[in-house]
Amino acid sequence: MVDTTPDVPISPVDAASFQLGVHVQPYLVTIAGLLAPGGFVDRDGRPDLVRLHRTLAAHIAQEPLLRQRPIMRNGSWWWTENDIDFDLHLSLDERGPTEPDFESVCGRLVMQPLDTTRPLWHIAFVPAARPGLCGIVIRVHHAVLDGARASDLFERLFASPDSKSTDPGAPVPNIPPKAAGSLDLLRFRIGTFLHRPIRSRVLLGAIGPTRSISSVNVRTSLIEHAAQQAGGTLNDAYLVAVGGGLRFILQECGEPIPKSIAVSVPVAVTAIGSARNAVGFMIIDLPLRETDPQRTVAIVAKQTAAAKPSARAAGTTFRSPRIAGVFDKLAKRQHMIGAVASNVHGPRGPLTLDGAALVELWPLGPLAGNVRVGFTAASYNDTFWIGIQADAEHLPPASKIARAVERTLDEIAGTAH
Repeated sequence: MVDTTPDVPISPVDAASFQLGVHVQPYLVTIAGLLAPGGFVDRDGRPDLVRLHRTLAAHIAQEPLLRQRPIMRNGSWWWTENDIDFDLHLSLDERGPTEPDFESVCGRLVMQPLDTTRPLWHIAFVPAARPGLCGIVIRVHHAVLDGARASDLFERLFASPDSKSTDPGAPVPNIPPKAAGSLDLLRFRIGTFLHRPIRSRVLLGAIGPTRSISSVNVRTSLIEHAAQQAGGTLNDAYLVAVGGGLRFILQECGEPIPKSIAVSVPVAVTAIGSARNAVGFMIIDLPLRETDPQRTVAIVAKQTAAAKPSARAAGTTFRSPRIAGVFDKLAKRQHMIGAVASNVHGPRGPLTLDGAALVELWPLGPLAGNVRVGFTAASYNDTFWIGIQADAEHLPPASKIARAVERTLDEIAGTAH
């Protein structure tokens, strides 16, 4: 029977993703995690992919996003239906002789591009990534979805066959733009470009070909409570912890510590038309010399509360491949931001894939432009997970940056009473 599913035009917003991270790193949404024994994972942490094929086949049959591949036709991008060969989309990735841990495998995988002649996703399983646990690394191209949609997709893929999952065709609820006057919006757009130039030669510069990966976790309710007592949110506390990581990098590399450093913080916005990506950004100055954790959270909270309405009103940042291409070139020489710090909503509850419980989950955002370190966070099962990705050639190991982030989180949590 001939498939008559019509091709679907790719929104210019989504097609813009093909122009980002060019020559630096594949522009992917990546989730790394660990699966406990059960179902298709044996007690040694080794997966049975033949069994998993049967489970995932039913889910993917209901996921149009995962059955489409991009094609260029007459100068425009289109999604076209494609058969799924599971042997090409699921793989067993044993640790190599120079890969001592699961994080090093993640560092290799985030640099592997996806084959554009097939649907743009891949799931790798790492046997015995930790003693008795199986690693999983899910990679999906940003043109397919953004971080908000990724979490909902993963929930559906991990759902049991008889569960009632969210309609895959239903759009992610739009974030209503909060009121921002034209003067406020003008100030926001101008203010974006008026931050103190970053002079660091460590944080900014040409990015090497290898990645160092690590993660940090803290109990969500604990850090959220401490942040609220300081007048902030979980995200504000997270940004302060990012500042702790940046301060460590500068100290470790012998650079002076500035009063503050600006970071780019993605913000969920209202989608344009059928676009699968709906992301704007705000730039936040993170205090690096302030020693009082509560005061630091309050300083950041004041900024995010003021900037977020304008960021949402400004809407999607990259609205076409041409805009994204220009930005990508300029980003390789910018001195406005020192890092990207994303925070995406995590799954609503604990996940299980074919009988194997997901016991760890940390997101990994790609590096782009000339920014050598990125932080990506998500809440999962009352744990706040932060994935850290660093340029292995120019920065300290991500594990050391992670310890600095963890120390800052502990300092913030210690203020709760």
